Amino acid sequence: MGTKSTRKDFYMEIRKSSGRFISILFIVALGVAFFSGIRSSEPSMRLTGDAYFDGANLFDIKTVSTLGITREDIRALQDVDHVAKAEGSYSADFLSNTEDEQYVLHVMALQKDMNEVAVTDGRLPEKIGECLADDEMGYKVGDKITLKSGTSNPVSDTLKTEKLTVVGTGSSPCYISFGRGSAAIGTGSIDGFLIVPEQTFDLEAYTEAYVQVAGAKELTTYTEAYDKKIEEVMDGIEDITGDRGKIRRQQLLDDANAELDKAKDELAKGKEESDQKLGDAANAIADGEQQLGDARAKIEDGKSQIADAKATLNSKQKELDNAKAEYENGLAKFQEGKAAYEQGAAEFAAGKPAAQEQIRQGEEGLAMFRQQLDQGWNGYNRLLENIKGMEDNPMDPSWPGYDEWLLTLGGLKEQADATNKDLSAQEEEYAKQSAKLEGAKKQLSDGGQKLQDTKAALDASEQQLSQAANQIKSGQEQINAGWQELHSKEATLTDGENELNAKAAELEDAKKEYEDGKAKAEAEIEDGEKKISDAEREIADIEKPKWYVYDRSSLPEFSGYGENADRMRAIGKVFPVIFFLVAALISLTSMTRMVEEQRTAIGTMKALGYDKFAIASKYLGYALLATVGGSVIGVLVGEKILPFIIIYAYEIMYHHIPKILVPYNWQYAAIASFAAIICTMAATFLACYRELDAQPAELMRPPSPKDGKRVFLERIGIIWKHLNFTWKSTVRNLMRYKKRFFMTIFGIGGCMALMLVGFGLKDSIFDIADIQYDDIQVYDGSIYLQENLTEEQRQDLRGFLKKDKDVQRFIDANMQSVTLVNGKKERETYECVLEDPGKMNQYIHLRDRKTKEAYELSDEGAIISEKTAKLLDAKEGDSVYIKDEKDGNKEVKIEHICENYMGHYLYMTPKYYEKVYNEKPDYNSIFFAAKDSYTKKQLEKAGEKIVAEDAVLSVGYMHDIEKQLDDMLKSLNLVIVVLIISAGMLAFVVLYNLNNINITERQRELATLKVLGFYNPEVAAYVYRENIILTFVGAAVGAVLGRILHLFVIQTVEVDAAMFGRNINLPSYLYSLAFTVAFSFIVNGVMYFKLRKIDMVESLKSVE
Repeated sequence: MGTKSTRKDFYMEIRKSSGRFISILFIVALGVAFFSGIRSSEPSMRLTGDAYFDGANLFDIKTVSTLGITREDIRALQDVDHVAKAEGSYSADFLSNTEDEQYVLHVMALQKDMNEVAVTDGRLPEKIGECLADDEMGYKVGDKITLKSGTSNPVSDTLKTEKLTVVGTGSSPCYISFGRGSAAIGTGSIDGFLIVPEQTFDLEAYTEAYVQVAGAKELTTYTEAYDKKIEEVMDGIEDITGDRGKIRRQQLLDDANAELDKAKDELAKGKEESDQKLGDAANAIADGEQQLGDARAKIEDGKSQIADAKATLNSKQKELDNAKAEYENGLAKFQEGKAAYEQGAAEFAAGKPAAQEQIRQGEEGLAMFRQQLDQGWNGYNRLLENIKGMEDNPMDPSWPGYDEWLLTLGGLKEQADATNKDLSAQEEEYAKQSAKLEGAKKQLSDGGQKLQDTKAALDASEQQLSQAANQIKSGQEQINAGWQELHSKEATLTDGENELNAKAAELEDAKKEYEDGKAKAEAEIEDGEKKISDAEREIADIEKPKWYVYDRSSLPEFSGYGENADRMRAIGKVFPVIFFLVAALISLTSMTRMVEEQRTAIGTMKALGYDKFAIASKYLGYALLATVGGSVIGVLVGEKILPFIIIYAYEIMYHHIPKILVPYNWQYAAIASFAAIICTMAATFLACYRELDAQPAELMRPPSPKDGKRVFLERIGIIWKHLNFTWKSTVRNLMRYKKRFFMTIFGIGGCMALMLVGFGLKDSIFDIADIQYDDIQVYDGSIYLQENLTEEQRQDLRGFLKKDKDVQRFIDANMQSVTLVNGKKERETYECVLEDPGKMNQYIHLRDRKTKEAYELSDEGAIISEKTAKLLDAKEGDSVYIKDEKDGNKEVKIEHICENYMGHYLYMTPKYYEKVYNEKPDYNSIFFAAKDSYTKKQLEKAGEKIVAEDAVLSVGYMHDIEKQLDDMLKSLNLVIVVLIISAGMLAFVVLYNLNNINITERQRELATLKVLGFYNPEVAAYVYRENIILTFVGAAVGAVLGRILHLFVIQTVEVDAAMFGRNINLPSYLYSLAFTVAFSFIVNGVMYFKLRKIDMVESLKSVE
């Protein structure tokens, strides 16, 4: 194009064939856009995620320790090579109830420089009692949240307050999707998180530490370089964990021993004080007994003196009576009656005060006795309340002081029984004394009444007896005086005896109190000694803490984001290449046809003296301009729109990642553009120089037509004879233009195949969740058990599950992660052993994917999942090895390969497990199935009861895993739609381009048909008929090619952790065919206008 005329010709050619130029430009743009856009999606996803994580200062490494992490540990982490920053933090799981349900909340301390929270509404918490809530939970600013521990330990053991007020809502970079992780309380799944100020926690040591690695921010997350950098620092941290564990253990031992020494000193001091008090009490009791003995001796002496005085008075009275006998001969009856009355009256009068005083003292003694009894019963009731309190709030058997608590409870019960028995005996004694006192009162009252009656009778005869009374008065007064003095002394003696009895009772109470105090002191001392013994044993049992070092993959859904990027990379390796090849082939065909069409013009220019390069430069420039233009448009549009659409689709899951970054990836742009230019330019160059090798005269004549050949159908007379002229022409035209025939079939078949692959991907990917968790793993959840359970604890849990009406069936299972080895290939795999292999089909269906043949486990081998076997390159009958660096690898024979889509599994019987390991399996989990009609909410309610059992660590639900998988795969919906739409656009362009070439090549033929009288619709039908046949033939070829291509793509895009389905459903074939046919009809409609413009004069032009 060095001359003005060649440049003008070049520009005129673009103007004249603008349709061809634009179609080449568009198809190259489409191919380059799809190739570079899909290929760029994966790095753009990684860059978008990395920018979010770096902007939020997300940690690179997380460490936890079984004994907590101290400030000294943080400083040691900070000193590890390449650690930029280390920061301690707190977190714990709690329960919170609402009106409708119970939530499990993960409470985290607000970090200073890491894991920055994005506030959606409100503000960050600033003081104790404030919190920021997970914006997925639906909390509003001002809401009140009350926390419960979910265990026997109170919230106050961890937090300074259990009541929180929501002051803001937001998101955390630790949770980029919907998953919040698992917990050991409640349903076993965390529902949301709360952020509180660090001072809200009341713990001695940090629960975890976060580390940022120097230089990690300059690297992109999810890349090999980043992983390698992090792994180096994790190895460095692992190196210090041994020493830090020793230091932490020694620190705890020192603190515990100091506390123990203090407790021993307090116990010794208390024992000394108790001995002193008990000694003083014993001395006081001995003194009291000595005094009581002396008092009893005096009283007995007084009683003897009174008895002697009575004898003397009686003797005197007898002498007086004898003297009176003579006087009273005549008045014997009266005197006897009067004497008897006076004697009784005197005795009653003399004894009445003493009796009344005795009754009063008896009442006071009984009142005092009653008061002491009431105090005893009150003490007994308080003892019962203490026992009931301890029984209503039993201690966790796993608590270190549980045995001590149990012994204390037993001692209190024995003390209560003894107290009850003693108080009951005293009540009986009280009743006897009360009855005795009432009898004395009655006797005194009856005596007074009798005297009154006698006095009334004597008053009548008093006058008659007065003279006799005067005579005996003198003697009787003396006797009476003696009796009065005697009664006085007797009353005094009675008072002293009563006082002595009271003192004796007090002494008995003192003795009992002494014995009770002595027993209590001995029990307390024994209890203290036992506590010290238990503490010494616990201190001796303190083990070196275990440190666990995690990277970001420990966060919920974090790895899923990287795996989704890996899926896009896998799709980008296959689908865009095929797409690009179809586009490149069609553009190549267009340029080849253009050169062949302008054969005469090339011959003319060659005859005029133009050299080969000058002639070829026109076509090479044409191809270059169209290809470069298409490449630029494809790169500019494709690398911005396609990655944005794909990442936006994934933001349905990862909606907390705020900003999508889609930079231009010049590597993929250069590869796509270079390939497009090379393909088109090479084809144009070869076509040009093939024509330029001929002589000008030969070029200015059309090429000689090929010899006519009979088509295949002509040999089948029964069919050929029944075809009319147009159909015979159609058949001959199809076979005459073989190059066009095969190019059209390949183009349409390729596009049909691409669309079928797009629909097939949807079928293969979206069905696996239902198949895996509805057809293969048919149990509802897994119960993960605590470590080192006794057989009694296991039996208790089994008994609970048997009684639980929510649980339909359950079975013990051993689930552990092992590394399978076959040659140089290794794969992390879950090893599953059920206690009763005969019930395997009730929980897991082991079957062949293709034939659906059911497999049963035997004691001679294991069953391995299909994807695992493929990755290990193992077949049925082969042996693989379980990696064991300590005791040597264990050989496992593969009996069958079973259908499985998510994860890697190795199934075996308990007997085969014992044969492989030389030990019985340790069942560390339980598979369970709830009632068939149970909803997700009912299942989680059942799980809450299960996880509350002491033997249970946590509960996992299959529906959570299925939902997580469904959410992840649904994000591919828009991606697959993009693939299908892109394939459809390519189909349209391919059909348009091929039809355009077909009509251009046959312009004189079609003009001749018009001369022969064909109307425009008939001419169009003449061409359409061929197009429709080629469309259906191409679609049939595309269905076969698409099935093969789909299998190849599925196997290519699979990640190691999953196996996609191999099926394409019938609707996918129908949709692909319908789109292909629809595009064919649309292109036919567009081409109609081109056919209508063909002039009949074209048929009269000479080709010479």
